[in-house]
Amino acid sequence: MVPALKLFLIYIAIQPIASCDLDIKLPNGQVTKSSSWFLGDNIKFVCNRGFSLQGKLWHLGTGNIGKRYCAKAGCTDIKKPDNGAIFTATDGLKAEIECDAGFVLRGNSVTYCNGTKWIIKLGTCQMANHTGDYSCDFEREDQCGWIASKAIPQPWKRISAAADFRKDKCLHKDHTFQSDVEGHFIRLQSQVHASRTSHFISPIYPRSLTLGHSLWFQFQLFMFGTEVRDLTISVKPSSMAVEDMWTSFGNMCTKLTVSGDQGPNWRSQSIFIDEMKSDFQVVFTFTNPSSLHGDIGIDDVKFIKTEKQVKLRINVAQ
Repeated sequence: MVPALKLFLIYIAIQPIASCDLDIKLPNGQVTKSSSWFLGDNIKFVCNRGFSLQGKLWHLGTGNIGKRYCAKAGCTDIKKPDNGAIFTATDGLKAEIECDAGFVLRGNSVTYCNGTKWIIKLGTCQMANHTGDYSCDFEREDQCGWIASKAIPQPWKRISAAADFRKDKCLHKDHTFQSDVEGHFIRLQSQVHASRTSHFISPIYPRSLTLGHSLWFQFQLFMFGTEVRDLTISVKPSSMAVEDMWTSFGNMCTKLTVSGDQGPNWRSQSIFIDEMKSDFQVVFTFTNPSSLHGDIGIDDVKFIKTEKQVKLRINVAQ
């Protein structure tokens, strides 16, 4: 056997398979594609006559594929939103929303006309630093205050269903809307040279949330693929550095570890939070994202309060 061919076959044999083989769609257009093991994808996007391509003609290589759209003028003007403005391109193909100072965008920032209607629903402008009930569906650009620990490259990324696509991944729709063109979620991106430990950290929650009730933190988790490893969920005092939590106080702070393939669907998970002595934060931690073959996504985080006696009855029943 030719040495180069032997190496190629060995390479194919050891690669984990965690692909859903999803097609790249282009309404009012066509997609032609080819791929090779050493050059990656070679994808061409062409719109039907009368439509204009929004995005680059070619996608070369691997990784994220920015979604393309075929646009055509003919849509009515979009009503001015509260606390923001709409900017429509002179050719009538594209419209964008921009929020006033002191407000952040919730939802999609860009839409395209298909000749009769705007394809994507534009978002709304909401007041910045609004805590509300401390839940988050990650539709807001500020991610409700959730941040990732410093890492280069950064594996935690807010994904827009309307803008991002990976044909080798199964996770393309968020939990909230289950739509190809609406919704956002957090996805853990595999990186060749990523930091071995990556944290995704909540804003600081007040201690008062844990008083007088049994407090549960619920989230939607997508965790699917070969060699997907442990995702750990912890609760720490806000004064404790996340690195100290992980290296020195893991046993005290860890509430749940989810391991391995959980199936190709969003699944609800929850942790119980005891009464805290100070304000606190919730932390998602994944180790060695460079070895991730598959998908990990987080969406729709929220707190659920139940009366203490309810929890006691559950414990007795168990």
